[in-house]
Amino acid sequence: MSLKYNSLSKCGKGKKQNEDSIGILPIDGGLLCIVCDGLGGGVAAAKASRFCVKTIQEYFLDSPGKNYLSKIKESVILANALLCDLSTSKYNSKGMTTTSDVFFLNSHTLYWGHIGDSRIYNFINGKLHQLTKDHSLVQEMLDNGYISVEDASKHPNKNIILNALGEYLDVEIDISKMILNHEEHYRFMLCSDGVNVVLNNYELEQILKIIDMDECLKVLDEKIQSGGSPDDYSIILIDSVN
Repeated sequence: MSLKYNSLSKCGKGKKQNEDSIGILPIDGGLLCIVCDGLGGGVAAAKASRFCVKTIQEYFLDSPGKNYLSKIKESVILANALLCDLSTSKYNSKGMTTTSDVFFLNSHTLYWGHIGDSRIYNFINGKLHQLTKDHSLVQEMLDNGYISVEDASKHPNKNIILNALGEYLDVEIDISKMILNHEEHYRFMLCSDGVNVVLNNYELEQILKIIDMDECLKVLDEKIQSGGSPDDYSIILIDSVN
């Protein structure tokens, strides 16, 4: 299995600082990818996302073993504990919270961890599948049947996150894994919510059909910018070719 990847991370329109952070690290014969979206605005949000990426990468580099689901969970729990400590011990670090999506692909197995409203998508055979579920008020309302999918896309409270790193020591992380078919070609996308607030799933699906990865990323960037890019946006694309 060979892997290709590319990425971008940019400020939202009119913003002075990008509060998103991304990390891409080839390790253990596979690929570790991380997308974090700092919450709350300001210096603390940017610091939180950068700190989370750095902590998770260092944990993977320093910890032995091949139980990657456990490594993802343990690295995120550690990042959360350290963020909580920083947030209470340093004045300029108050409010250090962030989303985190962690993706590790190795030997035809994908492992991932998720907290917040950044997302991991799988694009296969021309169809887009969202692997993660948003930890948000709007997603909870949608799950409980209070609003429709159309209502959710334009709901005024769609920025309210119910689960993030740096808020509480006791944090719940979604973790899962997926076995890849040796004969299939997969494209994965990790992104912060600055992408899906502009582009819906149908639009993303059409763009991800562009075979050339660099061109695909360029079109995503152009479409987000033409849509106003109201928030910072980060994207990591990964192609798995057998």
